[in-house]
Amino acid sequence: MISAFFLYKNAEQATEQSLQMQAIGITITLNSVLQASDIGQIKKQSSTIFSEILLDERWEGVAFIALYSQEGNVVFHSNPALIGKKFQEVIAVFQEKTPYYHYLVLGTGEKVFISDTKIVLRGLPYLLRVALHTYPAEAILRNAKIHILFMAFTAVFLILAGFFTAILLNKIEKMQIKMRELENLSMLSRVLAHEIRNPLGSIKGFAQYLMKKISEASLKEYLEIIVKESLRLERLTEELSQYANPQSISLQRVNLKELIHETVLPFTIEHREIFFDLDLDELYLNTDRDKITQILSNILQNSVFAVSETEDKRISIKAKKINGKIKIEISDTGTGMDEETLKKAQEPFFTTKPKGTGLGLAIVSRLCEVLNINLEIKSKEGQGTKVWLTMPESL
Repeated sequence: MISAFFLYKNAEQATEQSLQMQAIGITITLNSVLQASDIGQIKKQSSTIFSEILLDERWEGVAFIALYSQEGNVVFHSNPALIGKKFQEVIAVFQEKTPYYHYLVLGTGEKVFISDTKIVLRGLPYLLRVALHTYPAEAILRNAKIHILFMAFTAVFLILAGFFTAILLNKIEKMQIKMRELENLSMLSRVLAHEIRNPLGSIKGFAQYLMKKISEASLKEYLEIIVKESLRLERLTEELSQYANPQSISLQRVNLKELIHETVLPFTIEHREIFFDLDLDELYLNTDRDKITQILSNILQNSVFAVSETEDKRISIKAKKINGKIKIEISDTGTGMDEETLKKAQEPFFTTKPKGTGLGLAIVSRLCEVLNINLEIKSKEGQGTKVWLTMPESL
């Protein structure tokens, strides 16, 4: 860009110098003709002489030629109609050092380059004015402008290309990291299934057996803790396996209204203090019933936990068809989330619950990817949370 700027400035100077050199050449030629001729004879033939000059191909850039007296009167002019007229502004030019270069806007609106030179003919001072069209010389400037625009466009393109390439590389890198994480989680879940789930089942089963055989209350209490924690570990293992290795999709025609009622029912029985408001259209879609149920169930578990700490305990569920897609909205009057919590909400193992696994929304996000569902969550601290699931009618 800096080189383009200097190129433009050099082009400006070259344009100006080109006009000056052309004007000097014409002025020298005209001065020679005028010096060698009789003034009276030139006055009679001025229109012919000047017309011939204007028609000369070498001087095709000349706009007009004029000779002024010290009083500002037009002595000669390439336009004969102006001979004898007086131009007051010319008088001041006699005070300038010549050649005096400047620009003048004609009555037609065209800007021309002016070269004013004082000459002496038969002992009297005159001003010889040569006016040149600027567009031939400005071709250099136009080319420079085009070059600058091209370089500017190229620079902007390279900057944008670099910027978007960096973004793309960053996304690819994140995807690679995520894929490696999923591969590691997949391996970890298989290890958990083999190395933990089986012995854990034995521990839980033996504890349940002892609970039936032992009558001492204090020992039963300890055994209940063992069973409870074993169940929690089983749930964590199962959730981790679901997150890392979603099972293959089993498509079937699903009555969404019926499915939502079935999913909500256990929550209404267990949490009678919460008001569930359902606004569901009769909708059908081809999808994986079990995975949709799990998505809804995990979201509802979060909503139930959120409203448990507020006086107004309401959870609303809407299901509508909008623009050819099915949209489910789940909103609650819970405690909501701050921006930082909302950003991390879908990360695995991130939780704000005392005994949460941190995999609930992570599983939701993972299953939404598998089922081509657009997941959107909005929340404000103290104002509740809204979750939107937008899905096609058929995978």
